[in-house]
Amino acid sequence: MALIVDKGNDESVGLCAFSITGEFTIYTIDEIKQKMSAYLHLYERFEISLADLEEIDSAGIQLLLALGRELRSQNKTLKLTAMSGNANHLIKTYDVYERLFIGVAENE
Repeated sequence: MALIVDKGNDESVGLCAFSITGEFTIYTIDEIKQKMSAYLHLYERFEISLADLEEIDSAGIQLLLALGRELRSQNKTLKLTAMSGNANHLIKTYDVYERLFIGVAENE
């Protein structure tokens, strides 16, 4: 599991981009959440790529939903920019596609 903070982040435009790779499950969720939390007060817009996920479970989906709620309550935005087949399948299975974020790219 890795949370990668993309080097192209730009505080001047308020954009922070993350990539989550490997495993995004109950076993890695605390570490990912802690790392993300360090950036939430610095930026207004967040993008997350899930393109390189190998595994995701309901804990990963729950973190995305909670993060989206929290950011919206602060008038900030979250956008999923890419998804692995596993992430796309699970999001559709849980029927939370609409509850997640505009700008989700479908990779089936």
